[in-house]
Amino acid sequence: MILLNFKFRQHVIYIVLSVIVGLLIKEGVFVLLLVGFVYFKRFPKTYWIYFLISLISVIYIDVALTSLLVKSDDSVYIDKAKVIEVKKQTEEKQTAKVQTEAGLYYLTLANSTPRLMPGDWMEVNTEIAEITDPTVPHAFNFKQYLQANGMRGTIYLTSTRVIDQEWSIRAYQFQLANWIKEQYPPLTATYLQSWFLGVRNDLSEDISDSYATLGIIHLFAVSGLHVGLLAGIVSYLLKRLGVIQELADLMVVTLLFCFMMISGASPSIVRAASMAILAKINSRFKWNLSSLDIFSIVFLINFVAFPLQVYQIGFIYSYWLTFCLIICQSVIKPLSPKVTFFIIPFLAQLAILPIQISQDYSINLLSYVSNLVLIPVVTTLLIPCLLITLVIPPFALITEKILSVFEQVILVAGKYLDLRWVIGSLNLSMVILIILLLFLAGWLVEKNSHSKKWMIVLVSTFVLLEIVRGAKPTSKVTFLDVGQGDSTIIQSPYQRCTIVVDTGGKVSFIGEKTSIFNQTLEPYLLGEGIRTIDYLILSHGDFDHIGEAIPLMETFNVKHLVVPKHSESEQLKDVIKLAKQLNVNVLTPKTNDTLTCGNQT
Repeated sequence: MILLNFKFRQHVIYIVLSVIVGLLIKEGVFVLLLVGFVYFKRFPKTYWIYFLISLISVIYIDVALTSLLVKSDDSVYIDKAKVIEVKKQTEEKQTAKVQTEAGLYYLTLANSTPRLMPGDWMEVNTEIAEITDPTVPHAFNFKQYLQANGMRGTIYLTSTRVIDQEWSIRAYQFQLANWIKEQYPPLTATYLQSWFLGVRNDLSEDISDSYATLGIIHLFAVSGLHVGLLAGIVSYLLKRLGVIQELADLMVVTLLFCFMMISGASPSIVRAASMAILAKINSRFKWNLSSLDIFSIVFLINFVAFPLQVYQIGFIYSYWLTFCLIICQSVIKPLSPKVTFFIIPFLAQLAILPIQISQDYSINLLSYVSNLVLIPVVTTLLIPCLLITLVIPPFALITEKILSVFEQVILVAGKYLDLRWVIGSLNLSMVILIILLLFLAGWLVEKNSHSKKWMIVLVSTFVLLEIVRGAKPTSKVTFLDVGQGDSTIIQSPYQRCTIVVDTGGKVSFIGEKTSIFNQTLEPYLLGEGIRTIDYLILSHGDFDHIGEAIPLMETFNVKHLVVPKHSESEQLKDVIKLAKQLNVNVLTPKTNDTLTCGNQT
């Protein structure tokens, strides 16, 4: 009885401390969710370990973020910088994460030369201005992105020179990528670089967009899928060659560690490789660690080393999805392999649902079908073919043809398997509520799989999301920051009518036209939960007012297009031509004509 009372008091103290943390630190609300509703119920023996991990985590994050946000009124002058990680390299520009005396910064070099490599010391000689908050609601928050990666600001250069070079483990990634590019045909080289090294410089924009639309862009985040296949194939080959188990395990662990390093050490690959390595060690030394123990140890080590990574979307997806699949093991294990094949992608889609909506404001309802069909093709055909190609280079002739057909399938699937359900932005409280409802549905399945109560909870979750989207009782007029030009969005209450007046459009000082649609109009409209544009009104044919009209009509359902008569603008003529192809009603109003839509006139 005394022992029971002690345990009860211990649990009460933990919960009270969790509530205090939740009140003091905004991220503490996730401590309440995980500790209070998951670990305490399912893992009472090791509950205190996970509580301490959670408590340390939220405090550590807050301290790390506060230290990063220390601001100065004076501009920082930087004379040189060391390249830590190359983000992107094209023929027009290069981007990289660089180390300076003042801290980490995001570098943009508007030149393809010199070709930057990790370890390069480069000349900067410029002042760094403080980065500002985004001026377009719901748009990509670059300042937040920099903070999540531990960077204090940006450096922009039109030219530079490399003044020194140091050894860097990441340099091997790019040297290997360049070697692959020289040795193999274009498509084979592109996918070898993407799927095994995490280098996506040569992946075409159309294909990348199609992967994102289908919800399978995660294939290009080197992670558990690649680690599992690599470890499985190597283990099988070593077993067939008669290598003793102890030596085979050591070789696999060494291979995974090297693979983690040369593939860029992203959060997803670090998690997957570290868990695989720890699982091998656990099995060898009989530590009897559960999968949740292994997961939590890896998370804690990753977190202590890089605390701000918890704000990176790759980190969130990787750890959250793995956590959800681990706690669903009691539901998955009794199922047959055929049923498991269908259930795991479904559980994965539900797990990432609230995060995906909060990040992208929408989901593709057919992405489950895409994952179900295309991922087995990648895992059972394409990746094994690429591994064979690494061993037998002439096999690339066959791989090249297979990949060409696969890309054509991806382009067609991206066009027809796109059923986007727009919800709009969700606040933190709504995200947590959706997660709790999904956990409740899972608990009901575990408690009684024959009961249909979980279906009621699941349907209620989707109904709630739809209600939240339309629960806006007031009118709203937004003058969107599109730089030069103009764009105005008028919204009626409860999503009854949306009017867009002009779209903006960027023209550089040399006359070059650049699309800014995915930085301005698209994120704003999606964040507002807008699916249909009732009236698109274009005041005149100048590019800085109608430059984004075509991508707007291609992305959203536009009912009516309102344009002036007798315009000589070729751009406006192209817009009208597309409108007719899309069966958009084209109107040319006369003086004193009025439009009535929702409560707007």
